[in-house]
Amino acid sequence: MEHSKTLRALVVAPTPTWPLNYGNRKRIFSVCSKLQSLGFEIHYVHYASEGDWRDYTPVETRKKMNEQWDIVDHIWPSKPLHDWPKEGDDHQIDEWWDWALENHLSKTFSAREYDVCIVNYTWLSKALELAPDKTYKVLDTHDKFSGRRELLASQGIGKEFFHTTEDQELTALDRADLVWAIKEEEEIDFKNMGTKAKVSTLLHIDDRRESSLPSFENGVKLGFIGANNNINRVNILRFIERATPIFKKYCAPLTIEIAGSICNEIEVQDNPFFKTVGYVDSIDEFYDGIHAAIIPMEFSTGLKIKVAEALSQTKPMFSHQHAMEGFTPCHEFHELISFEEMALAMTDCAYDASELTFLTDASAKAHSVTEQQIWDELIELKADIVKKKQVFVLIPEEYGMKNKLAHYIAQAKIDLCNWNFKEASYFIIGKPSEGRSHSSFIRFVEDNELEKIIGNQKPATILNLCESFPDINIGPHTLVVSLVPIQSKSIANHLTYRSYNSVVEELYFPSLGHIHVDVKATKLKIDECWIIGHSKDSISQQYISLVAGSNKIRRIDIATLQDIDNLFAITSGLPKVIINSKGDSELSYSEQIMLEIAEKYDVEIRNLTHNQLLFLKRNNEKGSYDNQFFPTWEKFIQSNLAHCSQDFQF
Repeated sequence: MEHSKTLRALVVAPTPTWPLNYGNRKRIFSVCSKLQSLGFEIHYVHYASEGDWRDYTPVETRKKMNEQWDIVDHIWPSKPLHDWPKEGDDHQIDEWWDWALENHLSKTFSAREYDVCIVNYTWLSKALELAPDKTYKVLDTHDKFSGRRELLASQGIGKEFFHTTEDQELTALDRADLVWAIKEEEEIDFKNMGTKAKVSTLLHIDDRRESSLPSFENGVKLGFIGANNNINRVNILRFIERATPIFKKYCAPLTIEIAGSICNEIEVQDNPFFKTVGYVDSIDEFYDGIHAAIIPMEFSTGLKIKVAEALSQTKPMFSHQHAMEGFTPCHEFHELISFEEMALAMTDCAYDASELTFLTDASAKAHSVTEQQIWDELIELKADIVKKKQVFVLIPEEYGMKNKLAHYIAQAKIDLCNWNFKEASYFIIGKPSEGRSHSSFIRFVEDNELEKIIGNQKPATILNLCESFPDINIGPHTLVVSLVPIQSKSIANHLTYRSYNSVVEELYFPSLGHIHVDVKATKLKIDECWIIGHSKDSISQQYISLVAGSNKIRRIDIATLQDIDNLFAITSGLPKVIINSKGDSELSYSEQIMLEIAEKYDVEIRNLTHNQLLFLKRNNEKGSYDNQFFPTWEKFIQSNLAHCSQDFQF
């Protein structure tokens, strides 16, 4: 699998994606494959609830799925499957939920961050509650399950599979940020339930294939392929009952082949127009052997995958108008109003097969329209996810090492982003260190991977908390806000914030803020006076001598954060006073942070470049550090990051 994906998708489904012999498997495979082509890594969590996984493990299927997706997990049920409702006529929405799946997903989300979680079927929607707030949550419904029992009963069919009430289905919908209905009619139903989620339609179509056309020597051969379920059974039996008299009346030169497990439930030996062929090894070979597909469905739920299948085979198609719900009809034979009308249209084509050419073109057109609608919806999903990720944060590799100052600077800014930019993405350049645990929200990337992610997602801001910045190209759409100056000409838009300034200004952005640096040196004061800079003139020396008094004078030379760590290790405490002989613009980032630490821990600061009374401590315009850093941060954000802050508040 390709490993340079820029976005991560966790997909939860109760069906495998191989073999592709059922409609729901094709649907899920198609969605995941298209997301892969849009730059998503697919982590597929398969809740093994279907019959062919209950008694044994299909080894070849597992191998194939490992080839399909980046990561694949199989979770075996810990409870009886597909039970009838325990109370009342309908299922509670979480009645089929399994603690084994919950346990696995909880651990997965705690170990790794995902941009989107896609859950298939409302009866697994509880999985969305386990995803963190920053993960975009999508519920692919496949079908509307409220009212399902009543619909089946109206057709003389007993209850089957999962069925629930509108109130319970609404609970499932409200767990998502985005709900995918499988056709527009169900999108309207979900919206009418009053869900707070965004609802849109995601249709299904397979990749297009030009199926071959058999000889007309033995008349026109039509075909229907379906699984063994009550809806298929009732519809095909009704069609046979209503179509046979019409075929007999006009001596229609046609045969309808019925394939799939539905053949187990129907008998047509005495009917010259119908033939059962049972299970077929190859769907493509079945369609190659017929002149046209028929979709005799006058009632059902969800999208008719058999319509999608026929259109994908570019096969002429005779369809009941109900079966075309969700698709764009491109020929009058795509939306026939009754089984009788379908039989008459088939009879006409059996006597004059030239119409099949126009039906082939109509199927190709309908396929193209549907496929474009699917791509538009998935591209919009990606845009919605990327839109939420307006802030990237580059974290130093020392993050998590509590004896390093770099860790505390990073933690302060991570907290800030968690308060104000909840969808921020966090990166460390390089690979995880062996033997060290790392937070699940951090992604480890190489320089080229980060460049690709930035180019793909176009964040509004990158906050660099490292002492260097990778040599990558970043366009003008992204502002890089950095702890250290950036000299690269490959970065069009950048600024360097200041951790210390003798007066508050728009670029003042404290590095530590509310974070306590939990090292021994911050807890002790030692009888020393530290000097930043190398001013040697006699007046400065007299000033230093007077301010230092009896304290030991130590000239400090700090060029990196590690130099501060080393200084703390040597001295085991902070001085009583720091004298800064540099102007604000001359201070390096590490010297600014040293002065910020002094402010935070109430070390007296004297600036030689400012006019002040000799024995009067400088009046700090920022006031108390611990009380004022929030307003200071707010000012910086409003001045420099307002373009990516949608819900800023303290």
